[in-house]
Amino acid sequence: MSYFQISVMIVGLFAFSYLYDESTKNNKIIFENLKKENLTKTFGKYILEELEKNLVSAQVSGEGCCELTKSGNSCQNTNLNNCDPKGQIAPTKCENTDFCELGCCISPENGLCNKKTSKIDCEKYGGKYEKGEACNVKECRNGCCIIGGESLWTTENNCKFEGNTQNKNLPTDWQQDIESELQCLFKSEANKNGACLFDSEKENKNCVFTSLDDCFKRTGSEANFVKNTFCSDKNLNTICKAKDHKGCVVGEEDVFWFDSCGNKEDAAQNCDFYRGTYCGKETNDYSCKDIRCDTNGDGIKDRANGESWCSYDAAIGNGKDTAGSRHIKHICNMGTERIAPCVDFRNEICVQEDASIDGKTFSQAACRVNQWRTCLDLNKIKDSGSMTNKCEANPDCWVKHISMGGSFDFKVCLPEYPPGFDLLPENLYDEDGNLNKDAYYEASQSDGICEIASLECTETWICSIFGCICVDNCECHTEKFTREMNDFCTSLGDCGSYINYVGEGTDTGYSLKAVGGGGPPRLSNAEFGHSRFISKPSKPAPPGDFSFFSTLNPELFPEANKNENKSLTAFEKELLDSAGAYGSPLLLEILKQNANDTSEINVNNIPLGKIELSRFTGAISSAKAGILAQIGQYDKETKDYSMIAAMIAGLIAFVITSSIMISMIAALLGFLLGLFWIIQVHIYFTCMPWDPPDGGKDCNKCNNVNVPCTEYRCESLGQLCRIINEGTRNDLCVAKPSNETIPLIKPFENAISQGYKYHNIGPDGFEVVNATNNECLEPYEPVDIGIKIDPFAKCRIGPDSKSSYKEMSDSFGPKGNNVLPAHLLRLFFPSPEAFRNVYNLTDEQIKVLGKIDYYVKCRTASGKENPYPYHIKTCIKPGPDLTPPRIIITKPISGKYIKHGSIEEEIIIYVNEPSECKYSLEDKKFDDMENKINCDTNPANYTLYGLACSTKIIGLDKNNKFYIRCRDTSDNHNTMEQSYVFETKRSESKLFINEIIPKNGEVIQEAVEPVSYKFRLRTSGGADRGESICSWEGNGYGDQFRYKNENGSNIHEYEVTSLAQGNYFINFKCEDKAGNIAENSSSFQIKIDKFGPKINRIYFEGGLKIVTSEDSECRYSFLRNFNYENATKMGSDGKNHFAGFDSKTYYIQCQDKLGNKGGRIKVKPYIIKS
Repeated sequence: MSYFQISVMIVGLFAFSYLYDESTKNNKIIFENLKKENLTKTFGKYILEELEKNLVSAQVSGEGCCELTKSGNSCQNTNLNNCDPKGQIAPTKCENTDFCELGCCISPENGLCNKKTSKIDCEKYGGKYEKGEACNVKECRNGCCIIGGESLWTTENNCKFEGNTQNKNLPTDWQQDIESELQCLFKSEANKNGACLFDSEKENKNCVFTSLDDCFKRTGSEANFVKNTFCSDKNLNTICKAKDHKGCVVGEEDVFWFDSCGNKEDAAQNCDFYRGTYCGKETNDYSCKDIRCDTNGDGIKDRANGESWCSYDAAIGNGKDTAGSRHIKHICNMGTERIAPCVDFRNEICVQEDASIDGKTFSQAACRVNQWRTCLDLNKIKDSGSMTNKCEANPDCWVKHISMGGSFDFKVCLPEYPPGFDLLPENLYDEDGNLNKDAYYEASQSDGICEIASLECTETWICSIFGCICVDNCECHTEKFTREMNDFCTSLGDCGSYINYVGEGTDTGYSLKAVGGGGPPRLSNAEFGHSRFISKPSKPAPPGDFSFFSTLNPELFPEANKNENKSLTAFEKELLDSAGAYGSPLLLEILKQNANDTSEINVNNIPLGKIELSRFTGAISSAKAGILAQIGQYDKETKDYSMIAAMIAGLIAFVITSSIMISMIAALLGFLLGLFWIIQVHIYFTCMPWDPPDGGKDCNKCNNVNVPCTEYRCESLGQLCRIINEGTRNDLCVAKPSNETIPLIKPFENAISQGYKYHNIGPDGFEVVNATNNECLEPYEPVDIGIKIDPFAKCRIGPDSKSSYKEMSDSFGPKGNNVLPAHLLRLFFPSPEAFRNVYNLTDEQIKVLGKIDYYVKCRTASGKENPYPYHIKTCIKPGPDLTPPRIIITKPISGKYIKHGSIEEEIIIYVNEPSECKYSLEDKKFDDMENKINCDTNPANYTLYGLACSTKIIGLDKNNKFYIRCRDTSDNHNTMEQSYVFETKRSESKLFINEIIPKNGEVIQEAVEPVSYKFRLRTSGGADRGESICSWEGNGYGDQFRYKNENGSNIHEYEVTSLAQGNYFINFKCEDKAGNIAENSSSFQIKIDKFGPKINRIYFEGGLKIVTSEDSECRYSFLRNFNYENATKMGSDGKNHFAGFDSKTYYIQCQDKLGNKGGRIKVKPYIIKS
């Protein structure tokens, strides 16, 4: 009894009223943030937080593709009024048309191939157009063109052009069985040489040491040629004297003697190319010159000839590659250091492996594909442990663990070497200078990837009369949260707050917002500054082991397990067989000390182009979903916090009073009466694309002779930096003229929605009003507004006039962080009346709440800001609610197909105001309906479509119509008089993938690498006769099939243009509009036949007969230098080929079905006399 009396006394010390309903307590807490003096700011801030959710694309009519424009341009996306009627016109984008499709243009004049050329431009200049912009066609395949004694790595038709047009007096031969340019160069040196005699009527003859072909041309007879004999040979009686002087021979490593006629003779000094010496002139004399490289400029030869190594602009790995940076491969070649930059945007990385031989370290380097896509794709694996193991096994990936001391705890697989992005937005204006709203509201590819790190962390606090204590995610309001999330953000690519490759940083690549409490601080400059990340790495990127390469890209090692040379490491195989290996095969031969046998050298260099981000759209949502699946959340509706609250109350009271008795009383009081409440603080981190520094003071740093300056590297140095003379050898990064003017902001007249207008326009702002009566805006109606800025600027918006540009957390529209001449924003306001009952607002408070004030700050490329905020005012139309609620839309939409076999479906109903809703299987009045729908009545949770109501409808196997009615929560309780009918359609069967091309187990044989091939699928069943949308995934890549119809098709085609030789396993997944899913796969192999047919046997059998190693076509001529197409075709049954008998010398060449030509052979018949 005494304890009870004491508790009554304690309670009497406090003057407060207590409502037990938990939602009311929370509402009262929220209402504390809506006091009269802060209502305008708080409500405006709430509205602003919804803006990014509510942005949708607008339609612009009259746009399409013009094959020809009136201004003379071709293949332009523009207003159809700009089209020249002489050309074709299509109401779609040019990339979707046949007449403007980019392909390969083959010159009929010189035989050269031009990539990425439109059909109209190709035909305009008389070219031959082929589909496939990469020019992976037979006519564009390179081979070895031998013209006289010189070699040229080019196409067959260009070889004919060079031989017949440019070098008419030299014999020409094109050989496609030569695999690389380097081998082609060696080919011409393999011709036998000897003494060629002329002026033979004289006693002492003139002589030239040359080839048989050249001698035949000079003298018209092979009899004047003496093979393997020097001109100074005394038996020839020439005017040439032996060993007259020394010199070098192109393509030969040794120092040679030359006779008095200038002809090469024996070696005067044996140089060792494989040991680092080569013939050269030093101090007016020829000797074996050291061809190692001095890479430090100190006079010390520190790199061996043929050695290759990597260098980097700044830090690499662990997600720290800086914006604009590039991986560079260096090669020591003949005493000169050369660079071979890896593909820009870090889509290739430079990897290096060092080996120690005889106490010396030799480096081997290669540029290989950066598998950053694979890292993000691994996040779709539901099991965190499995994801972690696979991520850690990939040298291009790393695992980041983020924990804020509670449910905000997850692991994410991130790129070890983040990719680079386009730093400037695409052109948002058409030819007429009009802003394209569709393009403006459309998220860029970099936006999509950066958005993966945009997450909400919810702190949960339990409060009592003695104070509050955090119980979940208690570090989200600290700098640790900002730092960890920014690290996550920057590891995705050029996102977040970070630095460029010269160490200049910006901190505008992320934003923080907190609702319900205090948020975390922003990072200081030191957190992402110069000293931490600009330093060069201590070791290069690792190449990965053989199992990594086999899994990652098995086409690089198609026959690796069968390779007889077991001594080669995986890296050596990679260098010999994949991209970027120039110089390294030579080093391998040096290390093997096999100077005579180079038959195994494979220096084929497969080119790797820029990897488009558009090929990686599917994994973005998968990565985000995988992260969200790991993040738990405390549920205040299901957790019993009474014991925790009692313990907290007792702990705080004990600290304050140091009285155990009082703490016991407080604990008892808290437990019995439940004197506690829960506060949740919502902290939002938004990851945005990285922003280059203001101005252009560093532009010239891109113009480094050692590393090519590209558009990406240039633009990363400053907002004003632009590349000029691009595509020439005079590319320069220069700064645009700096405009130091303060940005001037004006309303954008063409942007405002119909029915509304700008009012009271002044130099400091404007109002947005109803165009009919200059009054307030209607609630629940979206309104577009816009601003123009001079000079161009990026802009932000907020509810606080005192906030600086950096402190404003919201961009003015989706492109607000880009320097542009105009920006668009879509406003959306609920009715203030909707807040009345939720927060017990008075009429005066409702009036204040309906007034909206926003403030805009803009920043130019030169870093200039408007000193005073630009003020945008509007208001929401007040008054009692007299209209019933309206159902705006349902998800799924009414009339949609449902999955085959489904008997229940989750649906969401969006209403335009706070309401309660019900449904029934029959059309009834609201009060008579049996099934209640769970509706969100808090206006603060308003979405683009309205307030969400959710339920699960059952009995879909028996019913397909459901009747819905709603009643609003206003004082008038307005009720729908007519039901909203929600209908469903059943899928008659499952969805099937009936046909896949390539077929499982199929071997695809081609002559050109990489291979262009079309994946083809046929689907049936499902919701609508197989109509579905399909995607494919495998071998580290994947994409969605493309369709003209938004629901897809039952015939699916996807052209892949970069398949290399190897084994492939491709998974196909199709989904129709009802959500029916079909999956299937195909395992196939691509083989590349680069060699022409071999002639195995030649004999006489009623005429000349030859046998080839494969089915072929063979042709012959009696001329040494002949064109294959003009030669005489031999009779054939596949491998056996016949021709009539003639005593002349036959020159024969054969071609297989893939167009590969073998080498030419010479057959000289003779008759055996009996």
